Parts: sequence; C-alpha cells; structure tokens
Amino acid sequence: MTEVSVRWLQDGALRTGNLDDLGSIGDSAVWIDILDADQVTLEAVSAWSPLHPLAMEDCLHFPQRPKLDVYEDSTFLIWLMPELPNGAGIVSRELDVFLGREHLITVHSETLTAVDKVAAHAAEYLERGAEWTLHGILDLAVDGMFPLVDDLADTLEGLEDAMLLDARTESLEQLYGAKRALVQIHKVVGPERDAIRGLARLEAFVAPEAYMYFQDVGDHLARVADSVDTYREVASGTMDIYLSSVSNRMNLIMKQLTVIATIFMPLTLISGIYGMNFRYMPELEWRFGYFGVLGGMLLIMLWMLWFFKRRKWW
Repeated sequence: MTEVSVRWLQDGALRTGNLDDLGSIGDSAVWIDILDADQVTLEAVSAWSPLHPLAMEDCLHFPQRPKLDVYEDSTFLIWLMPELPNGAGIVSRELDVFLGREHLITVHSETLTAVDKVAAHAAEYLERGAEWTLHGILDLAVDGMFPLVDDLADTLEGLEDAMLLDARTESLEQLYGAKRALVQIHKVVGPERDAIRGLARLEAFVAPEAYMYFQDVGDHLARVADSVDTYREVASGTMDIYLSSVSNRMNLIMKQLTVIATIFMPLTLISGIYGMNFRYMPELEWRFGYFGVLGGMLLIMLWMLWFFKRRKWW
C-alpha cells in the first residue's frame, strides 16, 4: 500500500502532511517521501511538480541501475544501497530521487535506514534546503557501505587463515560468496561515483556551498571502491592459496601411495616367484623356507622405509 509523507517548514517548525497539503505550502523546501509508489500517486505529484514520464516509469519498475538524468525542472537520480542480510548475499535497496530547486521527492519500495534517519531530523536538513536533505540521505547511505565491506574483509581474512591450515570445500563456497558480494558492490559503486560527480556540478539544483559536501560523498565512494578492489585481490590470493593447498595435499597423498606401492613391488615379486610351486624349487622342501621368505620380505620392507625416510621422500 502506498504511503506518502510530505514534510516542510512553516514558521520555523516542521510540518508533516500528505499530498492534499501541497497546494498550501509556500516557498519553503519540501520533501515528499513515497513508499511503494503507484501510477496514481506519481501522477498526483506530477500535477504539483512535473515529473518526466521516463523517470516515472523507472520509479515503478525495480530494480534499476544507478544513474543520473537531468531534465529542465528537476534532476532524477537512482541510487542503490547494498546490504548483506544474514550473510545470504548482497541485496541492493533502491532509492529513486527527484531533486528540484526547492523540493525533494524520494521514492522507494521498502523502508530504508538512511531515509528514516534523515526523516528523524528533517527540520535541520530542510532548513538548509532540499539539496542538503538529499546530501544527508546519500551520506548516510555511503557510510553504511563501510561496515558491509569490513564484514567481507573479516570473512576473507578468516577464510585465508582457514585455507592455510586446511583447505575445505565449505571454505571454498564461502570464498565464492564473498567474491560475488564484492563484484556486486563494485557494480554499484562505479556508476554511483559518476552520478554523484554529475550531481555535484548541477548549479541549478545544488547550491555552491553544498558542492564540496557532495564531493565529500564522492570521496567516500572512492574509498569504498578502493577497498573493494583491494579485497577482490585478497579474494583472488585466497583462491590461489586454496588451489595450492589442494595441489600440495594431492602431491603428498600421491607420494605416500607411491611409497606404499614401491614397497610392495619387491614383496609382490617374491610372493609371485614362490607362488609358482615348481617341483624342483629347492626352498619348497626346506623346513624353514616359509618363515625365511617372510623374514626376507620384512627386511626388504624395513630397509626401503629407512631409505625413503633418509631421502625425505616420505
């Protein structure tokens, strides 16, 4: 069900209402927040402040990729917020934004932490302007990426230690999950850096004093991107450790099996010779022949074990 919350300042106090109150709002900054938007609601908002049809269509179809579209009366921004719920893989929450000269319209299909935090202090943001309200949301959204990347980094460090001790298939599955998460974050952060740069340069919608603050958000995104690139290399290194560990373990197993097979080769030869049972074999009539052959085989086996140990082949 669509929920619409309209916030604006009147006589220095924060007012909250719905779409019916838009006609009575003066020249103060207005923030319209729409949860689970539908066509009727967007058309009602568009009647108050024109929204481009293409942007309205994007608001009704989730998910979209991050982008920035500039129109005559407003600019349209799609922003993704990656999350890692219960370690089940990256989930991107989408926020669609219309930024005008004196109004901000946010559209999302589910509750967003960054939006709720700014809404709790909406008066402070709206007092400075609509672009500052948007800056607050984006700043919180980007800051929320750092714990996500740190969690993935901790996971990779744990997997790296585990791979060194004992490379297991379960660890490999976790490693693939972490690599996929890093790739997904990388796909989000790259377009968002371009979008925030373009947004910061929009003098018609962003006040000059806000320019550096949006640039700061871009710097935070750059830090996230650098961290993601670093940990992607760590993930690749961990994969190399896994493959090397598996290869070494396989070589050790093959070496042990080769040693065992080599030890039994002369024993098999001896048992094969005396298994022929020809009539004139001299040892067949010897009273202690059976025990003598077993003793000889034991001596050969012990000598080979000692020889392999000395050469460090086993």
